[in-house]
Amino acid sequence: MRRNSVISHIMTFNYMLHTTSLKCLGAHAFRTIPSHATARWTRHSNRSTSNMSMSMTSNSQQERKKIAVIGGGASGMFAATAAADYLQKFHADRRGDGVHGCDVIVFEGTSRTMSKVRISGGGRCNVMHDRTKPLPQILSSYPRGSKELREGDGRMFPDTDDSQTIIDAITNAAIRAGVRLRIKEKVENVEWRKKHNGEAKCFALKLSSKTQSQERIITEEVFDSVVLATGSFPIGHEIARSLGHNIVMPVPSLFTFDAKDLVKENGLFHGLAGVSLPMARLSLTITDDMRSSANELPADEMELSDTKITSNIQKKKKRGAKKKTSSIIQEGPLLITHHGISGPATLRLSAFAAREFHAVNYKCKVNIHFCPKFEEEQRLVNGASGSSDTILTDELWKMTQLIPKRKISTGCPLFMKDLEYEGNGPIISKRLWSTLVKYSSIPTDTTWGDASKSMIRSLASALTSFPLTVTSKGTFKEEFVTAGGIHLKEVDMTNMESKIIPGLFMCGEVLDVDGVTGGFNFMNCWSTGFVAGEGAAEFCMDNN
Repeated sequence: MRRNSVISHIMTFNYMLHTTSLKCLGAHAFRTIPSHATARWTRHSNRSTSNMSMSMTSNSQQERKKIAVIGGGASGMFAATAAADYLQKFHADRRGDGVHGCDVIVFEGTSRTMSKVRISGGGRCNVMHDRTKPLPQILSSYPRGSKELREGDGRMFPDTDDSQTIIDAITNAAIRAGVRLRIKEKVENVEWRKKHNGEAKCFALKLSSKTQSQERIITEEVFDSVVLATGSFPIGHEIARSLGHNIVMPVPSLFTFDAKDLVKENGLFHGLAGVSLPMARLSLTITDDMRSSANELPADEMELSDTKITSNIQKKKKRGAKKKTSSIIQEGPLLITHHGISGPATLRLSAFAAREFHAVNYKCKVNIHFCPKFEEEQRLVNGASGSSDTILTDELWKMTQLIPKRKISTGCPLFMKDLEYEGNGPIISKRLWSTLVKYSSIPTDTTWGDASKSMIRSLASALTSFPLTVTSKGTFKEEFVTAGGIHLKEVDMTNMESKIIPGLFMCGEVLDVDGVTGGFNFMNCWSTGFVAGEGAAEFCMDNN
């Protein structure tokens, strides 16, 4: 059995939950169940099994197979359910009784499963993104992994607005499929070695648990297949590395920007907390210093080619120098906070430039374009051309003739013609506008008629390329995502199996795949977990 791509299984995710995981919740547990998914799932379930060979002897005549899923998070639980469900369907089709000779066991080191699911989205659980969007648009939200995966705001929540709905659905589905869950049992190590008969290899798991008297017990169990679903926890990377895999060094992703110098008392942004823009453009210039710092990381832990700069890349030569720089650019709503800036634009840039920010210890300059949509409208509607500064300078200069007696600091005179843009109000709020006027060194009592050309240019520059000095990395409480993990070149993305160790499967955040906020990271967990689970089940059946 071959699958065309992992991302195609994202499209079947809604229906799998609807038909399997959510029977206990009713038909309307989710918003937006795709009408065409039934046919897609039927095709997926009825694929040919002629290439599979399986002995039809009874369970009593052969040793039961065992699949270990390491990690009881979103991806691990989904993988376990997919594996057990696949085994039930396979044996029901081939033998008619639905009984299979394989155990699927989840090992979770803590006392509860799916902890991230429970607290994500403020407890509501942004379970996935709108899968009806075009595939390229979905893939563009994965800073790392989009190439391999390719083989409204789009967020989706359960109708209950309660993450426990998702946890209960997946847990109940796992129970019905026969998955065994062993909590408070940690996997310390995994060894790939020959079985006692010497004819085949197996996975020996070193397990650690505690008795009621807190006495530590170490045991060992043997499994035919392993699904590694440890998220960003170091133990997963340690296990993968011990089995021969390279790890792309994990670094934080999805974080806000602190700008202490701007927000401190008497700072330019002091008192602006809460001011937001419906659309802003942030850009980070990648310098040779960033590249050289990143190149100092060990070759087996970091590969710069995995850090893809978006299609918004702008490469330019420095005047009088041979060196090149490039910019990573992201757009979206922007929020000024007590600590710096946040909002979707900030989070997207932090994700797509995660390695670059880490290389400079989160101390650099980010340029802000406060009105990219206004510039875009001038180009499309009025045929304006030239740089951003030039377009804004021309529009602001018109004010010296239209409203010569009005003070510049009074408020922004520029409006969008697009009626859907924030009620067609000024493109910049009054509080932020007066701050930018002050930054441009324009006296507060200066009228438009008295403004010099240099004043207007300075104000246009502040609007289109305001330099924000990032002093440190903030946190985004609803997301805890890392960029990095098992190198994707060492994973067969059609079934999530290791290219190094047969029978080893990986899924979720343990891989070097991460997405922006909006349900994309759960999307990765569900889809890769589903494929890895079925891959592990198929592996056991093929080697039965």
